[in-house]
Amino acid sequence: MSHAPKKLRVGRILTLGLLAGSLVACGAPLPSAAPSGGNASTPVPSAGLADIRTDLGAMLDSRDTIHPDGWHGMARADWVAAADDLAARAASLSRDEQLVELVRLAAMPSWKGRDGHTGIFPFTPADGTLIYPLRWWQFSDGLVITAARPPYEDLVGSRVEAIAGRPIDEVIELVEPLAPRDNPSNLKAFGLLYLRVSNLLAGLGVIDQTGPTEFSLVDRDGTRRDVEIEPTAPLADDDWDSGLPHRLAATDAPWLRDQDTTLWWTFDEDSGTLFAQFNHVRGDATGVVAEIREKAKEDAVERVVIDLRHNSGGDNTTLAPLELALRDPDIDQAGRLFAIIGRVTFSAAANFATDLEGATSVTFAGEAMGGSPNLYGDTRPVPLPASGQTLYMATRYWERSTPDDARLTIEPDIPVDLSSDDYFAGRDPVLEAILTVPTAG
Repeated sequence: MSHAPKKLRVGRILTLGLLAGSLVACGAPLPSAAPSGGNASTPVPSAGLADIRTDLGAMLDSRDTIHPDGWHGMARADWVAAADDLAARAASLSRDEQLVELVRLAAMPSWKGRDGHTGIFPFTPADGTLIYPLRWWQFSDGLVITAARPPYEDLVGSRVEAIAGRPIDEVIELVEPLAPRDNPSNLKAFGLLYLRVSNLLAGLGVIDQTGPTEFSLVDRDGTRRDVEIEPTAPLADDDWDSGLPHRLAATDAPWLRDQDTTLWWTFDEDSGTLFAQFNHVRGDATGVVAEIREKAKEDAVERVVIDLRHNSGGDNTTLAPLELALRDPDIDQAGRLFAIIGRVTFSAAANFATDLEGATSVTFAGEAMGGSPNLYGDTRPVPLPASGQTLYMATRYWERSTPDDARLTIEPDIPVDLSSDDYFAGRDPVLEAILTVPTAG
């Protein structure tokens, strides 16, 4: 895999979640709700050869001229052959099938990793898509609904076993090629966003048409039921839908409660643990950084834990104060400094974790990081006029690790899985595992 030769240490990286939010903030009008009876197998007469080639040409040109190394993940000729094949078939495809193929082509060069910022993200009002009003998480015991819009609140806690009679593992396997990714852990988080889009399931042939869909569920008491769920248009300025739906839904559990706060901390006297949760990379928490640094100097503090599980990035020019604080000798000691990482730790948050790895004696716990140590970011929007979609193309290569670092992720020193029982009981098995490690003192 080739890399851009220059090491870039400053600039801004947009996250997938923040990217979705910025699209909504553009003020695009809310689309009319699409009728639920549109047949996915019906060809769209206006979407012919010339139309689709307009979008494909824009996608190819942006890979050639905007991305710093557009063909790092596959041969250009192979992508062109796939695009030509789509152009030849376009007139016989439905609108939903065309959407699937465009989204797949946008993600294809990222399949080998490092390029999770580059793709088509059809989750906003301007896209004309319909979204199932659910949030879910792939736990160790399956895909479980963690939040739901009215009138589906009673589905929270249910495990999804099938969609339209198709086993959920098969459906996820069909959806995953549509999602750009830095690595498999990143895909586990962001790939499930595409599973929420009814149009994509129709285009993949999982359902016959965009609209109400039968989900086969198992409730927490073991009861099995089939429930028809109506998709809805994404809402403008709606954080629940278009903000950060790839994160675990908030609950009253301490580690899940304050995800909208940039940086917060607490001290547990019984274990001597200073626990700080870093949820957004932005420059509004310098005072909190100073508090953490000062608190860590107290004799009662035996370990410092920085939690990055909910942090999918932001502005990495704001990282220096917290990084400098964690390099303080009172904090940076083997067996004293821990970082919790996971599938959502992406973009500028992955930069932060990589910086810690290189500059401190940190011990990582949790699951594999969603971002790569070296990754492509800083997206630029590319309009696709024929489909009405927007392609987001990375413009920079962020080399936070060494130039020869071939890893796609940082693996945890202390790997810990999360079950749905843990989540709904409010347990934090990662922190529990950290507390079993003997302290440096």
